[in-house]
Amino acid sequence: MSAERLEALAALAGINRLELTIEKLVLGGDGLARWRGMPVFVPRAAPGDVVEVRITERRPSYARAEIEEVKTPGPLRREAPCPFYERCGGCQLQHIEDAAQLGLKAAAARETLRRLGGIDPAQLAGCRFEEPVGERAWGYRLRAQVHIARRSEGDAGSEGSVGVGFRRRRSHDLVLVDRCPVLAPALEKEVRSLSSLPGDPAAASTKLPSRLSLATAGLEPDSPVVAAPPVDGLPSGDLEIDLLGRKLSYDARCFFQAHGGLLESLLRSAVGPFEGDAAVELYAGVGFFTAGLAGRYGSVTAVEGESVAARYARNNLRRNRLGHCRVERSAVESWVDRRRGGPGLESGLDRVLVDPPRGGLPRKVRSALLNAAPNRLTYVSCDPATLARDLGDLTRDFDLESISFFDVFPQTAHIETVAQLRLRR
Repeated sequence: MSAERLEALAALAGINRLELTIEKLVLGGDGLARWRGMPVFVPRAAPGDVVEVRITERRPSYARAEIEEVKTPGPLRREAPCPFYERCGGCQLQHIEDAAQLGLKAAAARETLRRLGGIDPAQLAGCRFEEPVGERAWGYRLRAQVHIARRSEGDAGSEGSVGVGFRRRRSHDLVLVDRCPVLAPALEKEVRSLSSLPGDPAAASTKLPSRLSLATAGLEPDSPVVAAPPVDGLPSGDLEIDLLGRKLSYDARCFFQAHGGLLESLLRSAVGPFEGDAAVELYAGVGFFTAGLAGRYGSVTAVEGESVAARYARNNLRRNRLGHCRVERSAVESWVDRRRGGPGLESGLDRVLVDPPRGGLPRKVRSALLNAAPNRLTYVSCDPATLARDLGDLTRDFDLESISFFDVFPQTAHIETVAQLRLRR
């Protein structure tokens, strides 16, 4: 650690409040400022803000702080449209103008790819970064998980009644709400209904689970909504969506891409114009990308570890008469591990597409991809940090062709990335 940093750290130990100017947003949505060269991360800040902050965490290489007062708002700052924003942890960027959010998030993601993971700078320099893709910024979300709780004094509505909510920012406490403007209209309508449950609160609370998953199939106000687990008065069962000529079914328990206005754009970007004899998809879910790959490859193997999703994926292949595709119900790490009896990835595949959860690809899966050396690899990621780590390994043998960013979660810090790679010859 430099002498300057040590001096700043010692000085900061005796200071509780600072005035800072926010330089930019970083991955995760926090604003970045510097005090005597030390990075200070500030949630709910916007570039150009001059803020008075309270220090909440001191580390050898950085500090964290909370805004006490916005002295001078930056040019992108606005009043958050949602009345629950200051307390609710679901969104991180409502205080920034809609039109600016995607560019800020894409810039933070590109910086993360440059700084983390050890990707060869020449690879990034030769990679084509596509124009970031966004769609409607409100009323877009097809899935939500809400928490059910008894209202207490001070919450909206009658004390002792039942309400729904989301986790408070950086807390397990609940913020009870009667609306959520990022939800698709049919979902928000359901939240409003749940937030004003009629009848005996004690009886209602015994029938409702503490956590409820809701999903809808479209962005129209009358789109069907299903819930899981089953609840009296709420429909359960299947939803159906038409996606580039294929009909896909799923229910509220299943992972499905969240932005109802970006489904086709994301699918087209990930599948691309490529084709061949054999493809494998890892972390296939209910078959969202499988259905697209099916039109371009002679055979497709989809691997999915979650039993409900795998069952829907099989049904979706069957109903779309995709007999050249099959679903392997297995944890991906087990499936790729031949030493423990898994079938593993064959050498010389034309294509592998991966869409892992936020934690990215385990080391064992990265090694299997490098050993199998498919001609083309597509990586769909919901976390630029784990993507950067994984690409640091994978680009030893693969060349980055293109990277595309999708604003799948407007008003939040999350961004979806599609990376296209080809085997280095």
